[in-house]
Amino acid sequence: SGQMTKVVQACQELLRTYPQSLVVLNLLGAALAGQGQLQQAMKVFDQIIQLKPDLAGVYSNRGVALKKLGQLEEAVASYDQAIELNPDYAQAYNNRGVALKELGQLEEAVDSYDQAIKLKSSLAEAHSNRGVALQELGQLEAAVDSYDQAIELQPDLAEAYSNRGIALTELGQLEAAVDSYNQAIVLK
Repeated sequence: SGQMTKVVQACQELLRTYPQSLVVLNLLGAALAGQGQLQQAMKVFDQIIQLKPDLAGVYSNRGVALKKLGQLEEAVASYDQAIELNPDYAQAYNNRGVALKELGQLEEAVDSYDQAIKLKSSLAEAHSNRGVALQELGQLEAAVDSYDQAIELQPDLAEAYSNRGIALTELGQLEAAVDSYNQAIVLK
């Protein structure tokens, strides 16, 4: 619900009773990252890793914080660690793809999204992100197909409609593009 301050407070209260709870610490780190307190989040994630270095979710959350810090290569390495610990971690593959895309490694990003989709075909965000990377690679029709899949899975995903509109514009399908933009506007 976007109430990260309340989440942080609840975690801090729980930690008074359960100071070694790795689940609560991980949630605290994610909430701090969600608030933009990235350095504090990194300290929490590093603390957890020192206590128990085999928790894939911690490495994935750490990757999110590193990406927000602009440390993209380190973020990819953290996602790689999460995937090594849990090869079926679809969200880690998706997040890894986002970081790779920002590094300009578009084909590798598409591969990462493909793996996320293979593991969890219902992950609309991965389909949408795949579309963005394909679009940047000039594969416009494949990008539109990815956006369509994302929209089918999550009809309120405004970004997919907007990006679909851009791809359709580039394909010269202006009426369909306008319809897609209008749907994005209705949603957001």
